[in-house]
Amino acid sequence: IHLAGHTIEHHASGPLLIDDHGSTVGDKAWTLYDRLLERIGPRPTLIEWDTNIPQWDVLRAEAKAADRRILWADSRHAA
Repeated sequence: IHLAGHTIEHHASGPLLIDDHGSTVGDKAWTLYDRLLERIGPRPTLIEWDTNIPQWDVLRAEAKAADRRILWADSRHAA
């Protein structure tokens, strides 16, 4: 699974979220990821960041957020 940040374009029909690999993972993406892990269980996950690369602590925080969710999903599937 790959997770990445997104850019928002505003249109008359509503916002369009475009995967840009250049910002933190957004709340909506984390919510979808949580729902996916709940359905299929833990899976290898990559935080993809190709542009506007931040300091290490920001990247590490994103990875830790994914790790916490994977552990949560693993505990639910083991029960």
